[in-house]
Amino acid sequence: MPRLIREHRPGQIVNTLRFAYHALRGFPVTRLPYDPNWLVLLITARCNLHCYMCSFRNPQCPIPIRSSFQDMPLDLFGQILDTYPRAIVVELSGGEPLIHPRIFEMIHLAHARRMKVHIPSNGTLLAGKMEALLQAPVEILNVSFYGTDAASFAQMTGADGALFDVVVQGVAELARRRRAGGYPRRLRTSFVCSKDNLHLVPDFIRLSEKMGVDDVKLRNLRFHDIPGLPESTSLSADDPEVEEFLEDLRRQHFRIPVFLPRLPRQDDQRRCDHPFRLVAIDGDGFIGPCCVKAAKRCWGNLLEQANLWNGPAMLQARRVQTDPNSPLPPICRYCEERIPERPRLGG
Repeated sequence: MPRLIREHRPGQIVNTLRFAYHALRGFPVTRLPYDPNWLVLLITARCNLHCYMCSFRNPQCPIPIRSSFQDMPLDLFGQILDTYPRAIVVELSGGEPLIHPRIFEMIHLAHARRMKVHIPSNGTLLAGKMEALLQAPVEILNVSFYGTDAASFAQMTGADGALFDVVVQGVAELARRRRAGGYPRRLRTSFVCSKDNLHLVPDFIRLSEKMGVDDVKLRNLRFHDIPGLPESTSLSADDPEVEEFLEDLRRQHFRIPVFLPRLPRQDDQRRCDHPFRLVAIDGDGFIGPCCVKAAKRCWGNLLEQANLWNGPAMLQARRVQTDPNSPLPPICRYCEERIPERPRLGG
């Protein structure tokens, strides 16, 4: 609470408290008396990798999800901030967000509105953006790693394995040059875990320690809509092999905090708070109800319609998440975003 009051404007504080109140009550209504607390802005669909677990760029996807929108114009970015000024977090995502030619202008515009900027990146462009990143007011920079050496990186990304060393060197330099209390405030690495790559996780954590990052986040593979990824590749809390892996990880000592993947159970019916907390918007102005489902025409367009936050599509997305008689959509079943607990070890 003190940090919320210290770092945000009165309207943002009140909006956050209203969201928290409704969250404590289990979101009793679908027409919300507050604005989105979090904005996920898909500022580019472009990426320089072709990761097999990514619906954006997997070449096997018959219709790559969210791959056809333009780079978000700066005036649309400003319009979004004007429309939702009470948000406290702006995630600049994509695609690879550092490809966007005006991303640093966006960072400073959001910061001027007292909004925390989060950026997920594949890290391949850090070296060329180093000076700007050290000056840009970014709260969290999350660098996703796809492997622990050149060979595993190439296998997972479809890119030249030499890029692996580029990413490692970029993260290490950013960590080394970042001044105390400087930017990015938190430098994190993350790793998408599947049954096929669990053996790489300890090496990844050790590598992250050597690079000097603040913490590590392990994520569960979301396989829905990705050709060639069967359900069995995702991690489940009911799987003895996964349980054994986590127990082995807990027996090891890590110097930095490690956030473990959030795992569903076979009978897990927990619902997601994303449609109640955030809105995703792509470069063409189309919206979506979470950070996973595509922003697309059926949800509405910020440039064409008013009050989309409480529009018919968002209301329906919330009903699905609150109705115990409504089955979970397939895309939600193995999505870790609906599981609130994220166990931690190390640090």
